Amino acid sequence: MMGLMLEGLRVVEFSSLIAAPFCGLTLSDLGADVIKVESPAGDDARSFPPLLSNGTSGFFHALNRGKRGVVLDLAEASDREMARRLVDRADVVVENLGEATARLGFGYEDASRLNAGLVWCAVTGLGADQGGRAVDPSLQASMGLMALTGEPDGPPLRVPVQLIDLMTGMYAVQSVLTALWRAERTGRGAFLDCALVDAAATLTSLTALLALCGADPPRRLGSESFLVVPSAVFATADEEYVQIVAVNERHWEALCTALDHPEWLDDDRCADNAARVANRRLVNERIQEVIATGTAQDWLDRISRAGGFCERVREIEEAWADPLLAARGLVGRPAADGYGDVSFPLVSLARTVDPQALGVGPTLGEHTDAVLRELPAQGKS
Repeated sequence: MMGLMLEGLRVVEFSSLIAAPFCGLTLSDLGADVIKVESPAGDDARSFPPLLSNGTSGFFHALNRGKRGVVLDLAEASDREMARRLVDRADVVVENLGEATARLGFGYEDASRLNAGLVWCAVTGLGADQGGRAVDPSLQASMGLMALTGEPDGPPLRVPVQLIDLMTGMYAVQSVLTALWRAERTGRGAFLDCALVDAAATLTSLTALLALCGADPPRRLGSESFLVVPSAVFATADEEYVQIVAVNERHWEALCTALDHPEWLDDDRCADNAARVANRRLVNERIQEVIATGTAQDWLDRISRAGGFCERVREIEEAWADPLLAARGLVGRPAADGYGDVSFPLVSLARTVDPQALGVGPTLGEHTDAVLRELPAQGKS
């Protein structure tokens, strides 16, 4: 629906793994020509499961579909010169080389002397000027996310999705588009310092607000919320689980009505959210006692019909089989032959690709010769 709004934009991506490739993927979906530069060893994600019938990584394809692939060995002076020439004619550079950027032999300051409008997005762990390294799991530990995840009497747990990586990629795209807007108006590019630690801090910021403002520091509450009660998972009679939340008093009234306990509305111990937070154990035990008498689908229907919020907890494969995701264009199939009967998640939130004809990631060095032939002898074309 948005169309290829970045058509004609040239992006050079020196990247591997998740955050920076996700940034490049979104720019590609918006119409940019994204050239992914890999070392001769290739992106580490090429070995990640699932491996498809042709031996390639579905994980790699999901993050790199539609890009053109170039291999350059930055240990070689001739390949470093090729990298420089690629950057000289680029509108955007996305890289997560970290301290290895030195292998390029140049950085934003050097490149911008010949290419004043260049937008250079450095995706790092702790910041471009901080040194050190970090990855999603390590930041979940160091930034308090793991300490908040799990049952109160259990160990800290990692959120088992690439939460920080994907959020970093999103905010990198936001930063790139903002810088391109300025470059279009002024001719001046920018150096963008997009760090995973920024995303991790943002994810925990509203929870940290409690501690920073002098309230009791939050601790693990399992599936419950610090802010509202109820917001928890309850077991049903058919041995499934439903998640129930009442964000405001309308939702609480709807829940009490659906559970056939209107007298709870007049109980001072749960009369408003503050009272329910103070008496969360009482509230949750009452709800659990009722929920255990019916099936998950029955409660989903009754609570939703009353105006409350209730969802059955689904396994990941069941969730992704929901026709809603296909209708929204969030899951599709590769257009290329040789990939078997597989489905890919869209990953990118750009609604510009045909989900029934998704591109695939380039084979290692697939477009090296073609891309290098496009380079002028020098300068930006």
